[in-house]
Amino acid sequence: MTKKTDRSNRTGSPAISRRDFLKMAAAAGLVSGCRAASPPATTAHPEDIIKIHPEVPSKVVHVRHAGVWDGDALVPEAIRHMLDTAITELTGMDDARTAWATLFAPNERIAIKVNAFRNSVIWTHVPLVMAVTDLLQEAGVPAEQITIFDCYANELGEAGFPVNRDGPGVRCYGTDEQYSDEWKVAGHNTRLSDILVGSDALINVPILKSHMIAGITFAMKNHYGSIPNPFDFHRGERINRGMAELNALPPIKEHTRLIIGDVLAACLRHKHAYPYWSADWTGDSILMSFDPVAHDMVGFQMFTQLLTDSGGNPSPATHMATPWLESGAEVGLGTNDPDHIDVVEVNLG
Repeated sequence: MTKKTDRSNRTGSPAISRRDFLKMAAAAGLVSGCRAASPPATTAHPEDIIKIHPEVPSKVVHVRHAGVWDGDALVPEAIRHMLDTAITELTGMDDARTAWATLFAPNERIAIKVNAFRNSVIWTHVPLVMAVTDLLQEAGVPAEQITIFDCYANELGEAGFPVNRDGPGVRCYGTDEQYSDEWKVAGHNTRLSDILVGSDALINVPILKSHMIAGITFAMKNHYGSIPNPFDFHRGERINRGMAELNALPPIKEHTRLIIGDVLAACLRHKHAYPYWSADWTGDSILMSFDPVAHDMVGFQMFTQLLTDSGGNPSPATHMATPWLESGAEVGLGTNDPDHIDVVEVNLG
């Protein structure tokens, strides 16, 4: 059984409207930038704290905040509280700012992979990503060294991200057919986003959605947006091995520092016409882990429970997801074995 630890506590946070939030997003650095803070003193390094199975049980931190939504508006302070709580629980460090500064150095280029897929109307939430960029800057990373990306700039714009290729502040733009090198994945050729390859550190911020072939799309499948030919890996064994082997490529595996799963909303039931994915469940959670397989395993367990609770049948999704979760463990990305996953539950708000 998955080991679960409950470390709940409660506090309140004020809300702002969506319109006021978007104004804050521009002012806080997504567009115009903000000055990087002096990083806190730390002698630790990422390799000192990024540990997964088999060295230790792979930790997945599940943080909930009862006050993260105020109507249809997300509460920025609640999201920051969730992120800081998650990173201290994940790293075992007492101070959140020191934990962020330990994982991400001021001289590094940080890439943040979001999900802004065009056939969907549920995307990684902009306020969650804005909070991450703010915390990176407060840890000493200059805004201009942080890049939010997905396949195409127009998709990012449609998802609410302010596109900024080379202006001051946090960069946000699409790969837009700019890909590096050539790799063999599941016996088929592909290439990787220049933004990803050119980064020193990668943060993967997917959103939980059902999928008609993979069962769910979450952290591992989010990197189908880091290649130019994702549809080549949606058939047969290419999806079962493709997700695992793609995530095992050195530019992804070696650059990934953090996975932050967006479960502030989810799509439990995809459709068969546009929009294929839309939010049909409102949540209050994020997941955080160093292990993409354990992260997706816990996310899948959440998904199947939610589907069951709403009267759905999780068996087809289980049949589709099990092979690629097993493949992820087989190629050494992490573990899908609940006996080796430590889930830390924290309730805030």
